[in-house]
Amino acid sequence: MNDSRKKVILKEINFWKQNNMLPEQYCNYLIALYSEGDAQQQPKIKKRNMIYSNELLFSLLYLIIIAIAIVITYITDFLFGLQTLFLSILGVILLLSLYYYRRKKKNQLVINITGAFLVLLYTVQLNEAFFENNASTLYIMLFVNCLVWIVIGIWRKQPFFIIAGAIAITALLFLFFSGDKFLFYLR
Repeated sequence: MNDSRKKVILKEINFWKQNNMLPEQYCNYLIALYSEGDAQQQPKIKKRNMIYSNELLFSLLYLIIIAIAIVITYITDFLFGLQTLFLSILGVILLLSLYYYRRKKKNQLVINITGAFLVLLYTVQLNEAFFENNASTLYIMLFVNCLVWIVIGIWRKQPFFIIAGAIAITALLFLFFSGDKFLFYLR
């Protein structure tokens, strides 16, 4: 077999290996077979560092999404419909990211936390728009929101949501029964 065909085959096998299309052991065997043992293995450290830098970049992107959501919801004086539109666009971005992460079989915890935070902001915004900042409805909506966190945590086996939901419910019950209802209003 000539060298150009071997290079094409080796390039294709490396592509399969990088994208997990075949198990790594099979790819290593095929690389050793077609390169006749002369294949230079790429160091895994570089690939791992690249993966971590991409995850860090995406985590920073989600922090920026949270910051934008806070600015849109609490600092700007947009109409409710415009705020809802912006938060919906951010939600669509999160759903697309979630689809991408599920397809690549990567950890989705950062996306889930960002989505939960957006839902929390939207819950407070709904209380402000429809119930005129009624403290009782805010407590009920936040309590339901925290219960959803616990259910999602149990269903998706993510202890962060279980713990965060339990702590938030405890704080809500404490504030509700202590009468400190003013703590939930940031304005």
